Amino acid sequence: MKKILIVEDEKALARVMSLKLNSAGYSTSVVFSGEESLAVLSKESFDLIILDLVMPKKDGFFVLSEISRQGIKTPVIVASNLSQKEDIEKAKKLGAVDYFIKSDVTLVEIVNKVKQHLQ
Repeated sequence: MKKILIVEDEKALARVMSLKLNSAGYSTSVVFSGEESLAVLSKESFDLIILDLVMPKKDGFFVLSEISRQGIKTPVIVASNLSQKEDIEKAKKLGAVDYFIKSDVTLVEIVNKVKQHLQ
C-alpha cells in the first residue's frame, strides 16, 4: 500500500483529505506543521507528500528546501491557496512535482492527481 504524508495546518481539511485518500486505497499520515513533517520524514519514508505552503513557523517553502537539502527523493505535490505565478514557480523550482490551488479543486481531483503521480 502506498504511503502519503499530508502536511496541512487546517486540521479539518487534512482529515477530509486523509479520509478520501484512505478510501481510495492509500495509507496516510497527517501532520499539522512544517516542523512535524521534517521530524516524521527523518524517521519514515513515504511514496508521496502533499504539502501546504502557508503554515506557522516553518512554511512549505522551507520544508521543500529541507527535503532537497537532505536528499529525500519523495515526490511533493503542493496544495496551497497561494495562486500567484511566482509562488507556483518557486515551489516547482524547489522540487514540487505538482501544484494545486486548494480552493479550486475537489477531493476527487486531489485523489486523481495523487494516482497520476503514484503510477
